[in-house]
Amino acid sequence: MKISYLKYAWFVAIILFIFRSLHMADIYVISVVLPQILEEFQITYASGGAIFTATFAFSVLLYPVWGYLFDKYSRKTLISLSGILWGITTWLNTLPRNFLGFFITRTLTGVDDTPPSGINSLISDYFPPKSRGKPLGLINATGAFGALIGTVIGVMLGYYYGWRYLFLITGGVGILMAMVVYISIKDVPRGSSEPELAGLKLEDNAYRIKFKEMFVLIKRPSLLFLNLQGFFGVFPWQCLQAWVFTYMLKERMFDESKAMIVMLVWLTVMVIGNLVGGAIGDVLFSKMSSGRAIVGAVDVFLSALALYVTLIWPNEDIIGFTILGAIASFILPMAGPNVSAAVTDVTEPEVRSSADSLLRIFEFAGSSTSPLIAGYLADLYGLGLGILYVSVSTWVVCGILFIILALVIPKDILETRNRIRSRAELLKKTTG
Repeated sequence: MKISYLKYAWFVAIILFIFRSLHMADIYVISVVLPQILEEFQITYASGGAIFTATFAFSVLLYPVWGYLFDKYSRKTLISLSGILWGITTWLNTLPRNFLGFFITRTLTGVDDTPPSGINSLISDYFPPKSRGKPLGLINATGAFGALIGTVIGVMLGYYYGWRYLFLITGGVGILMAMVVYISIKDVPRGSSEPELAGLKLEDNAYRIKFKEMFVLIKRPSLLFLNLQGFFGVFPWQCLQAWVFTYMLKERMFDESKAMIVMLVWLTVMVIGNLVGGAIGDVLFSKMSSGRAIVGAVDVFLSALALYVTLIWPNEDIIGFTILGAIASFILPMAGPNVSAAVTDVTEPEVRSSADSLLRIFEFAGSSTSPLIAGYLADLYGLGLGILYVSVSTWVVCGILFIILALVIPKDILETRNRIRSRAELLKKTTG
């Protein structure tokens, strides 16, 4: 890969990292100001959890539509469109003065929560297969980095000026970032980074997915198990995103500033964990085709153990709690970039957005209920146990599915490389 092209590829990755990080901050800030919302509308933990569940569920309904559009049309244009929708719906959410109105408008903010499928597809066309783990690790780190930003502005703006003012700011950022993406990023033909297609003239409209073909993807064994592990693997993430800040305020009895500092430590470490996880996956993948799945299996089992130890740690030992949480935060995200990279390893360039969207459907179809379940358990047993029951149980199941994935994915990777190689030979004949 030429130096200048590599620099631009990383420039694209960084712009998309900033876009997605700020988008995740907009999504996350409601978790920080949730105590304000619970108090203003006089609702229970279960009702608070329902806010997250409804938004996630609405996103899931639109995943196949976004995936199809990203595989069919300009990815940079659609990412920019999602930024505009992010801004408009967030502003709309500031208007209601009763819980029903707030619930409905908050649910509508899920309309734009599907750009990862297009972002990951675009990244895969800028970086070759053995180098995708690192940039995808950067994109995957947007969840943690966005939560870090969301925590800071949530406490500094949300608790000082109120949650409505906060949402007005984050919505405006969405429209600004939409313009930045549209102006600074170039689309490239799908398949540009595949070694087999190097040096060949690619027509981006030569291979296009049909909508009905999207769901046929699940017939590939590796995609089936990637999707199944995703169904269980995101339960803990949705649960933690929704409740961990409130948990520190309500059960650990932290004030907002102390909770913010702990979150900043954890989220900073989590960003590093994403990058390290992607890099480890690249190294193992270069040695064995099941390398990314092995990283995932080891990681989720360690995640369950690390979270368990953190949440049962005595309340009076704040330093110990923070250190253990930081260790857990380093471990937790390592599987994510390897899952994203594995999807690109077993799919052709023109179906990667759809395959990624299909994964998101599985991830959020189940896990969208996670905040609601944890909220229900919190009303019965407390937030700490609610988070623990949901997270540990689902990660154990996820680990078993990763082990099976490690056994089946080598065959699918080989078949995918052969299909791309055949495509390259055909292009050489037609253009030669």
